[in-house]
Amino acid sequence: MEISTQKIKKTVAFLSMEKFDGRDLNSVGSSRIRARWLLPYWPEAEEYVIGKAYSTMIFQKVYWESFKDLGNYKGIKILDLCDPDWLENKPVFEYIDWVDAVTTSTEALAEYIRKLRPNKLVHCIPDRVYLPEATPMKKRHEGVLKTLAWFGYSGNFHYLYSAFDELIGRGITLKVISNSECDLPLSYRGKLKIENIPYSYESVNKEIIKADAVLMLDPGKDERGKYKSNNKILQSWALRMPVVNVPADIDKFMSGEAREKEANLRRKEVEDKWSVEFSVKEYKELIEKIKKSKEL
Repeated sequence: MEISTQKIKKTVAFLSMEKFDGRDLNSVGSSRIRARWLLPYWPEAEEYVIGKAYSTMIFQKVYWESFKDLGNYKGIKILDLCDPDWLENKPVFEYIDWVDAVTTSTEALAEYIRKLRPNKLVHCIPDRVYLPEATPMKKRHEGVLKTLAWFGYSGNFHYLYSAFDELIGRGITLKVISNSECDLPLSYRGKLKIENIPYSYESVNKEIIKADAVLMLDPGKDERGKYKSNNKILQSWALRMPVVNVPADIDKFMSGEAREKEANLRRKEVEDKWSVEFSVKEYKELIEKIKKSKEL
C-alpha cells in the first residue's frame, strides 16, 4: 500500500538522470527503478525541485558540476551509481570525493569504488521492483515452450549470441523488445526466427507475457557486463515469467507445468525479498549513519 504524502515535509530529493538530462518520462530505466519507484514508500522524499531546500540530496547518475562547485550545500550528499560511468569519461571520482556516500546497484560496482576510495562510505542498494507496476501478469503457463522474449537496449543484444544455436536447433522464436531493431549476425540470418517489437514502457509488460519465458543470459565478464544488475530478471519474475539464464534452462522450462511452478515460486520471492520498500529502508539507515558520522 502506498503511503499518503499529504502534509509531510519533503526533506530528501532524488535528482535523477532522466530529469537532469531532460529525457522523456520512463525513457531511463535506472531513474525509474532507483529513484521514482521509491517515492511512494518514502513520504519525506520527492524528485528534486529547483530552488527548494533539502537536508539530503541523492544524485542518481547525475554529475552536476555547477552545483558541486558552489560549495555551499551543507546537507547530506549521496551519489547513486548503476553503471561504470568512468568508462565514458564522466567525473565519477571527482563527485565521489565530494559526496558523503555512494550507493550502487551491484556489489561489483561497490567493490571497484572501495578499492580506489577505501575511506569512502559505499553501500550496495540493489535494484528492486515496484510491484504495482508489475502488471499485467502472466495468467497461466501452458503447453510446450515455443517463444522466448528479450527486452533491453539494442546495444546489449550481443549478449544473447551464445544461445542462438540452441534456439535454432529447437525452432524457438526469439521476441526482441528494444529501442531499435536488432540485426542478427550474418551467420544467423534466415536461420533464427526473430520478431522485433518497438519498446514502449506502456506496452512492454503486455508484450513480455505473450512469450513462454524470458531469455536473459549472464552478460559475462566484459568491462561493462560484469557490473550489470539483475533488474530485468526481477521484473520478469514479478510478471510471473520464468527466466532462461543459460541455454540448458530451456530443457528445464520446456513444459507448461514446470514454467507454472517456477512462475509461482519467483513471484513470491519478489514479493518477499525484492520490493522497493526494502530499498527505502536501506537508504534511511544509510542517511542515519551519515548523520551520526557528521556529529562526531
